Amino acid sequence: MSQLSVGIVGCGLISEAHLKAWSTTDGFTIKGVFDTNAEQAQKRAKQFDVANIYTDLDQLIANCDVVDVCTPPATHAMIAEKAIAAKRHLVMEKPMVTDAADWTRMTDLIAKSGTKIAVIHNIKFLHSVRQAKQWVDEGRIGKVIRVQREFLTSATNDRMLVGDKHWSHKLPGGRWFETLPHELYLTHWFAGPLEVDHVTAISTPNAPSGAPADEVMVSLRGASCIASFHFSANCEQNRRMLILTGTHGHITVDLLSDFASITTAKDSKWKRAVGAPIVQAGQTILRSAPDRSRYGVQHLRGDSPHQRIIHSLAKALQGKGEDPTPIAEVDYVVRNCELIGREIDRQVAAARAAQPAHGIK
Repeated sequence: MSQLSVGIVGCGLISEAHLKAWSTTDGFTIKGVFDTNAEQAQKRAKQFDVANIYTDLDQLIANCDVVDVCTPPATHAMIAEKAIAAKRHLVMEKPMVTDAADWTRMTDLIAKSGTKIAVIHNIKFLHSVRQAKQWVDEGRIGKVIRVQREFLTSATNDRMLVGDKHWSHKLPGGRWFETLPHELYLTHWFAGPLEVDHVTAISTPNAPSGAPADEVMVSLRGASCIASFHFSANCEQNRRMLILTGTHGHITVDLLSDFASITTAKDSKWKRAVGAPIVQAGQTILRSAPDRSRYGVQHLRGDSPHQRIIHSLAKALQGKGEDPTPIAEVDYVVRNCELIGREIDRQVAAARAAQPAHGIK
């Protein structure tokens, strides 16, 4: 099979992970890069020994088989539509788009062009999350009845909350719209397309400009499963947790350390006497040594979730595997991201409008 060429659009921070991934993908070659910042494009081209620095987006699209977009979300729809119209395959950083109407228009184009797309739903490719999915598919915790996601951070730990210039601040719901795709595709993957039931957004006096609702809770429901997402801009613990509760046990995934633990032990008097947390801790410790060894080897190899999702797309393009982000998954994420983001903004605006004006009697 002949080599397929890849063009990188946007040479900012995240492009390094994409370029590393493509440089280790058999059957693909990085043909060129494009960025409106010529200095940044030159930096990435030199770093990865890329021959072509394009100054025209249309020219890159015309000359490459795969267009990999690493730009801020406000530009995604325009670039994607150009690439799809040219029948190029597409890799897109999440969020795919910020407006569901743009996505509806794009899906019509995708159906006609035969383009394959992959949105960087990279948490699906963490070792711990793949392990959790295997346990769920094996029936180890029974039927999933709850999906719980915690994204608890602060300006101390999260660069996107610092200052007022990061592009995420202009998204619906601010900084939370940047991470919402993760919560939604994980829920879709483990429990199916649950419906948004309720959004609660609180804006405290401590709210940073990037997260005007600094405490947010989202609940979703299905026929036999509920899900919840908690976002906080006030937590110095910096927690990124995924908890899956089933009819026969539960799985806890620490996404920052990429570690999953499972508890399937049934309740009993002796476990209560010893202490259920102690029993669970012992089971976790027994698993930890081989898991941490595997994690260390992957880290030394530079084997990242970005690399795994891009390698997965490469196999799909070569007819050797399935699409890493099916259209139904992307559709679910796009439409619910907009719904939740707009509702966060509505509640913040309503709360501010209800505040009494100072100095007026």
